[in-house]
Amino acid sequence: MASGADRISALPDEILHHVMSFLPMHEVVPTSLLARRWLDLWKSAPSLHVTGVKDCDNASWFIQYVDNLLLLRHAGACLDSFYLDLNECDFGFEPFLPTYEGHVNMWFRIALLCQARVISLCTTYGIYDHHWDQPLQLPNVPIISQHLKILDLQRVTLKKSTLDFSGCPTLVDLKMKECQIQGNVRMNALRSLLLKGLSQVTELELSVDSTVFIVNRDLKLCPMFCKLKTLFLSAWCPGVAADLNVLTCFLQHSPILEKLVLQLPKVSKDRVGTERSYKQSKQSFICSHLKIVDIKCDGVDWRVQKTLEILSTYGVPLEQVNIQQTGMSSGP
Repeated sequence: MASGADRISALPDEILHHVMSFLPMHEVVPTSLLARRWLDLWKSAPSLHVTGVKDCDNASWFIQYVDNLLLLRHAGACLDSFYLDLNECDFGFEPFLPTYEGHVNMWFRIALLCQARVISLCTTYGIYDHHWDQPLQLPNVPIISQHLKILDLQRVTLKKSTLDFSGCPTLVDLKMKECQIQGNVRMNALRSLLLKGLSQVTELELSVDSTVFIVNRDLKLCPMFCKLKTLFLSAWCPGVAADLNVLTCFLQHSPILEKLVLQLPKVSKDRVGTERSYKQSKQSFICSHLKIVDIKCDGVDWRVQKTLEILSTYGVPLEQVNIQQTGMSSGP
């Protein structure tokens, strides 16, 4: 190859796209000026990282810029990850939310329609009008995706329907930080759950697929659920030591819990391999507000007995426990 030849442009699209994935989109798009080879390459980039542009002092220009980033993409181009980082430090103009909230929601929905596996939507206090105290509100409709695996939300508002993640069967990692939770949380096949984002909920439904489990890391980060009154643990297997730790963790961190519903399915053989030692808490406490405990199961077995022992240890009278051996309906 002759000296001075453009060797980078000769690389396959996959490699160039990988390099682009490390850059924010306002640095990726200008590569279209390098040569004809680069003209439309950004339009099929599988990873979009959108941040503020410090030299931009016009909010409407920024909104149109992001609109075009998504609308001008090649039809059918795979979108693997979408990162929308709206940090006040990256903007040189006045706060633009909630004025342009509809556009931000549209970007989120387009990412879902493009079958993104990873979506991150983060906002900070400074991008909001100082008279506005409610974070960005996602539309009150269920988030449905057969492809979404990782969802990271920071400083957004989620209402009842938005909190239903049962339409995301492949979602395994959910993080919510500084979010306003206004409703019940429904989840299915999570492998990792950052519980801190759920600390303000009053009702929580947690469903864990039989082939996965909540790891000790998640429990160490467990916050105090100061408002939680109703807890429904579905597809919960207390025969597995890890899940006994989950129950104890919730009892310890829910000081005003009034109703607890446990649904005990059959123990999967695959799940047995994940068993770890159950660590009885040394902390002494009494669940003084817990008045209703429903255990739904196929039959009274050693799993139910172990659950009763734990409840009794933490001051729950056995006469308050209702065991239902048939009609395992879902929901608290």
